[in-house]
Amino acid sequence: MLKNYFKIAIRNLLKYKAYSFINIAGLAIGISVALLILLFVRDELSYDRYHQNRDRIYRLITRVEGASYEAIAKVPGPWGVAVRNDIPEVESMARFVFFNETLMSRGDKRDYEDGGLYADSTVFDIFSFKLLKGNSKTALTQPNSIVLTDELTQKYFDDEDPLGQALRIDNENEYLVTGVMANVPRNSHFTFSFLASMTSYTNPRRDSWQWNQYYTYLMLRNEVSPQLVESKIPPILRQHLEESEAAAHTPILQLLTDIHLHSNLFREMAANSDVAYIYIMSAIAFFIVLIACINFMNLTTARATKRAKEVGIRKATGAHQSLLVKQFLGESVFTSFLALLFALGLMELLLPTFNSLTGKQLESNAFLTPAYLGVLFGVTLIVGLLAGSYPAFVLAAFKPSAVMKGALFSPLTKGGHRGVSPASLRKGLVVFQFAITAFLMIATGVVFNQTEFIQNKKLGFNEEQLITIPIRDDAMREKYETVKRELMQNPNVLRVAVSGNLPGGGDYGIPYRPEGFPEDQIPPIRILVVDHDFVETFGMEMASGRSFSKERLTDTNAYLINEEAAKQLGWENPIDKTIAMPNIERSAGPVVGVLKDFHFRSMHEKIGPILLFIPTPDWFSVFTIRVRPENISETLKFLERKWTELDPVYPFTYEFFDEQFSQLHEAEQRMGKLLGYVSILAVAIACLGLFGLAAFAAEQRIKEIGVRKVLGASVTNLATLLSQDFFKLVLLANVIAWPLAYFAMNRWLEDFAYRTSIGWEVFALAGGLALLIAILTVSSQAIKVALANPVESLRYE
Repeated sequence: MLKNYFKIAIRNLLKYKAYSFINIAGLAIGISVALLILLFVRDELSYDRYHQNRDRIYRLITRVEGASYEAIAKVPGPWGVAVRNDIPEVESMARFVFFNETLMSRGDKRDYEDGGLYADSTVFDIFSFKLLKGNSKTALTQPNSIVLTDELTQKYFDDEDPLGQALRIDNENEYLVTGVMANVPRNSHFTFSFLASMTSYTNPRRDSWQWNQYYTYLMLRNEVSPQLVESKIPPILRQHLEESEAAAHTPILQLLTDIHLHSNLFREMAANSDVAYIYIMSAIAFFIVLIACINFMNLTTARATKRAKEVGIRKATGAHQSLLVKQFLGESVFTSFLALLFALGLMELLLPTFNSLTGKQLESNAFLTPAYLGVLFGVTLIVGLLAGSYPAFVLAAFKPSAVMKGALFSPLTKGGHRGVSPASLRKGLVVFQFAITAFLMIATGVVFNQTEFIQNKKLGFNEEQLITIPIRDDAMREKYETVKRELMQNPNVLRVAVSGNLPGGGDYGIPYRPEGFPEDQIPPIRILVVDHDFVETFGMEMASGRSFSKERLTDTNAYLINEEAAKQLGWENPIDKTIAMPNIERSAGPVVGVLKDFHFRSMHEKIGPILLFIPTPDWFSVFTIRVRPENISETLKFLERKWTELDPVYPFTYEFFDEQFSQLHEAEQRMGKLLGYVSILAVAIACLGLFGLAAFAAEQRIKEIGVRKVLGASVTNLATLLSQDFFKLVLLANVIAWPLAYFAMNRWLEDFAYRTSIGWEVFALAGGLALLIAILTVSSQAIKVALANPVESLRYE
């Protein structure tokens, strides 16, 4: 029996090659997209789950009352030590501090490495980082000891044994290699290329109870509630901080495996993802597969008349309805598994593009495990059963008497069997299919418009033709004025500034005291530490007052604020109002100017209050150079040559500022591209189904067309006749999709403080494209039939 069914399935696939291709191609595209997204979702959900103690590891974070951020991912260094020592429910603790970019060298090999962390020696007790060489208990106990990842070991030692050998750091210190560990798995919320012992960290503020600089992780004992540990931390803080300072902090324990998808705190170790993207991607996969299944259901149901006599004969000779249902469901599942084979090949072709869009390094061999092979088999089986369910039950329900009389339905026209109207179902499915397609097209348009809005919005400064060069040598900080004069020798260099931070980067959380404000009412503020030429180099505009001036020696103790800061401070005339920063020993100094508001962070955030001041040279970390747009390559050669003369120890590196700043919106840019590709695939699948339905509809009405043509109907009239039903369905689909898309995309835009509006143009364009594509798809078949010789269709009438 099964062998016979298999032969029939193969025979039908070969007999109707065009329809078989459309069915298999549509399902293959849908399944391949679903598989790619399944890889993405699997990867996102796997972050940090390779750690053996993942359910007991928590990150200690804190909310700070009155801060410019909701919560910060770092805490002061002594917090972790005190929590481990004073709370018995805490089994172990490990802290990390950024090592910052460093020049690492061994012999003639040297390069900048920016993936280092200082770490406590307990790191290997808490995390499942695999140590390949060395002793995990002692590897990070001594000062100037370092553990390298396998990749970094190969870079500097090739095949030599690195244990006990030295690496030179910044041409000053030598670190002894005490361990080699496996590369950190990519699915970690933070990664690194080397770990240096925390005892090597010598910052003078390392023991401050108020300096948030340490990423602190706690491993709790078995079955200990994190809320219990949280409740025991505030009393510890009150022992070491002023009562008001302790009360301003709310310690929170954050489960390790929640960080990647559920945390977007200030000063995260690396950019995290968002669980919303899991839902978005899963919804895309579902709807793409659903569109493919609708194609299958529509085409198979429409082709039912071609197999009606087969069903009638089988039922007349005693075949039970349940056997027929199994037969047709089996054929559907068989087609689905054929589509799976093509989908796997298509997935391999699309994977590099998909990785580029998502910023991942996904591999298709992730499915080569029993669990995922089972999922793959199950998904394909469900798709086959779902796609073939209605056609199977419709075909099996035909009455032999009705079949022999020809009393069956015809596509996209009224009719039916036992009051059932398969044509009406197909119309509904076409509407649903194109509604999804129109929704995706509108979403793509809105994301594209928002991305364009972000790229074209004035930032409040000129971000173009700015080159940044990081400072690595303390001597370059001390002689920064000399460096600026040397760089200005080239006529293509227009201005040079030096600063401690930049728009789009980090900001300092320094307490300040504005004139006339009670300490508990001071609004939080962001801080830029700059030199005299920073404002002019970035092309910022003054709202009132003046910028810093080298001619005024007192400006080293003066301040600039932006309009938002003046507003929040309630200063109608901020000029000569005073600000002090006692924490960094800056006495009260005057506000000499107010800058027009400019964007310091991404468009997700409203412009906040910003304060600028000139620090001592040891604060400076980067030179910013404004250059002419002509002869950029020549200018870069000059900068490299001049920089090498001034700093022969550290190799020259640079970045274009606008490229750095644009990374703040990289996620939106990727999402826009991804939705664009998905929309193209959705349109392709929908058009395949529409093409098949149009071809079948034309085939079913071929005699009617022949009669009309003989009676004088033109090709245009006939093409319109065959297309108008489809045109109405696609138009209805757009009407349904528009309000849903408006609601969903309006919700998405709410995440931006500065956003574009959703204009009617997006809906008109998406609707017009959908209609145009549908008309072209249907008309190609309608015109083909209308141009045919009517004699051929009426030969036997």
